[in-house]
Amino acid sequence: MKHALPYPPGVIVQITKLSACKSPVSEPSSWEDWIPGSRNNSASLPVNYELRGALLEEVVVGGSIFVFRTSRNGVAADGFFKSTTIVGISKGSLVETFNSVYKIRLLSRGD
Repeated sequence: MKHALPYPPGVIVQITKLSACKSPVSEPSSWEDWIPGSRNNSASLPVNYELRGALLEEVVVGGSIFVFRTSRNGVAADGFFKSTTIVGISKGSLVETFNSVYKIRLLSRGD
């Protein structure tokens, strides 16, 4: 059985970082230190980071969450979001990666 969310590429989702995982590879940043859009951030996204956009790939254990982002924390901000490797998916659309625990909510089918 494949461990994946039932959302195909193209659907519109909201993703919220709920917490760091139990043993993150990189600890979450503080909001004061996080620079949106920078490739030089040395830590993981801050907790309560939220984005909306279109899934570009299926959300499956062993893959990554990959989204074309249209908003970040309620502000329009086109760009790409890619998580670290997914290590678990549980009920309630909770996805755990090497760094973080995310809640993924379907907003629309993208039709």
